[in-house]
Amino acid sequence: MKKIVFLFLIFPIVCFAQTPAQWMESANLKMKEGNTLGAIKDYTAALEINSNLVDAYYGRGSVYAELLSYDMAVKDFNKAIDLDSSMGLAYFNRGVVYSAKGYHSLAIQDFNKYVSMRPKDPQGYLARAEFYQQNGNTTLAREEYKKVAELEPIDEDGLISRSEVKLILGDTAGAIADISKYIEKKPEFAEAYLYRAQLFAQIGQSNQAIDDLNVVILNEPTNVEALKSRGMLYNSNGITQAAVEDFKRVVKLDAKQPEVWFELGYNLLELKKYDEAIMAFQNSLATGVHDTELVYYNKGVAEFNSKRKTEACKSMSRAGSMGAEHRQKYCN
Repeated sequence: MKKIVFLFLIFPIVCFAQTPAQWMESANLKMKEGNTLGAIKDYTAALEINSNLVDAYYGRGSVYAELLSYDMAVKDFNKAIDLDSSMGLAYFNRGVVYSAKGYHSLAIQDFNKYVSMRPKDPQGYLARAEFYQQNGNTTLAREEYKKVAELEPIDEDGLISRSEVKLILGDTAGAIADISKYIEKKPEFAEAYLYRAQLFAQIGQSNQAIDDLNVVILNEPTNVEALKSRGMLYNSNGITQAAVEDFKRVVKLDAKQPEVWFELGYNLLELKKYDEAIMAFQNSLATGVHDTELVYYNKGVAEFNSKRKTEACKSMSRAGSMGAEHRQKYCN
């Protein structure tokens, strides 16, 4: 699941008192632009004129929370709740802060309050699920995920949350169904196709996965993750030349891809392009591949086939036990 983030709400400004309204509008704009210090300054300016401005306390508290100034955030959320006990988002964000500070009982109280106020919003259940998960109570976490899976999403983004939850619960088909509904509503969102492709790949539906990756790559030709995923699917289905083409595109976009360099080398080896394979394996080693013995073994195979016995024997030596048979047969 995605990490819980603080929920922000941009409040409509009703300009009865012009000056506080202007400060709030400016603060909201700065918050959206990422100017957190500027937003705090403007929320504070609004409060200096109207000390009972609930939205300003909530907004400033949310910014303080983002800046990890937890004590200041709690102080503002407390004030917002004192002024308006119906502000559910203040309970939610205060719960996130309490959780971050290790105040577990206070955190769960706020999450419970938020769920009671907004029973159809999956965020409250997801917050409790992550809280339980972090505190080792997987049974209660699973119960929260089940509640989310049973909710009817309130918007398109809710379909993504429910899809992710169904995947956690082992319902891959349900996860695919939800993300498919999302794609129907927002067909321009490439990341949804990438996510669905990963789900299709998990259940062995390679053709459907490749179709989704084709959509992503058509719209984003430099999407490294999509190219890498499609290359792996081509590789697993024996479409070696297509896999090579995708892996080459990946390393051209980002050369620091040791595992992709290895996969490229392996597929070039399958195509008997030994010199190219050797270069790919060398790049895999140079960029920090994890399983060096496996890379040296395959590099050695390519070098033997390329009539580079000396280099091949050195590679097989570095391959450890994996290269023992070749060393005994060809290098003594």
